Amino acid sequence: MTTRKEYIYKIANGVSVAADVYFRKAVTSSKLPIGTLRPSLSLRSHLTPRAAALHYHGGNFTVGSKEMLPHSQSEKLLELGFVVVSANYRLAPTITVFEGPVKDALDAYEWSQTKLPGLLLNDAGLDVDGSRIVTFGHSCGGSLALLMATSAQPPRAILDIYGIKYFTDKAFHAALPAPPGAPKIDQDFVSQIWQDIPPPTAAPHPVGPSGPDFSNHRVAWMFDQLGKGTQLKTVVGDNNYDRVDPAAIFSKTRFPPTFFIHGTEDRLVPARLSQQAHDELKSYGVETELVLVNGGQHGFDDRAQPGDSEFALLEKGFHFLKAHV
Repeated sequence: MTTRKEYIYKIANGVSVAADVYFRKAVTSSKLPIGTLRPSLSLRSHLTPRAAALHYHGGNFTVGSKEMLPHSQSEKLLELGFVVVSANYRLAPTITVFEGPVKDALDAYEWSQTKLPGLLLNDAGLDVDGSRIVTFGHSCGGSLALLMATSAQPPRAILDIYGIKYFTDKAFHAALPAPPGAPKIDQDFVSQIWQDIPPPTAAPHPVGPSGPDFSNHRVAWMFDQLGKGTQLKTVVGDNNYDRVDPAAIFSKTRFPPTFFIHGTEDRLVPARLSQQAHDELKSYGVETELVLVNGGQHGFDDRAQPGDSEFALLEKGFHFLKAHV
């Protein structure tokens, strides 16, 4: 049975930033053969410690939360033996991408390495090896997962699911058509986002069963900015793209093995950018794989379930992570 436990991994200016940790407890002594010694802390050193998979959610650095990690994906990683961590981070634009999402992502990564093993040993009797950690993320969460390569102890491997990179590419600075059926956006309503101080650490999923939730000012603001071609520029906030763009570190870092998954019909983040990243890392001698999902759009995996063709492609990425821990 899967257990989910929430932890506060940092407090920033009085704001608590949380992560969900998913785990399955070890086999209990009642299931062991008669005559087998009861597990204890003294014997746990003989067991193989678990690796951790740290997830960052998408949402253009503006919306979303740790709850966006699809259940089917966390369950698959648990099945592969991981402890799974899904982290919130402070959301732009009332904080820049660097000061909020990037710094929080780095802190969540360090916390997963150094603090989480002790917490899970105490709270659940689980042995977790903080040196065996991988990162993965969706959309802008893929950007954050890639940026963990700058850590002193980088991830063993990274899975980027239609992540944003090459921030200065024209695709991120061109106006995007409004979603079908989108209402006219009230500028006074969306300007409420600038009153979100301190910046929130979680916000609604941008798209529900009936499409984008334009009744939420953050969601409406994000789509308004995308329609103007100014969303990424506004959330970066200081025009310093290099310190928040994973592509800026590809040639400067001993990059971990990296797996890219991207839908060919993605209108928000073109698949050609994952192809470009894959080719560039490969040219530097990095172990890297790329899976293009034919006809896949941004968020193609939201409802993918085991047995689906899309989920089978995701599983390739998850097995890639497992092979490196």
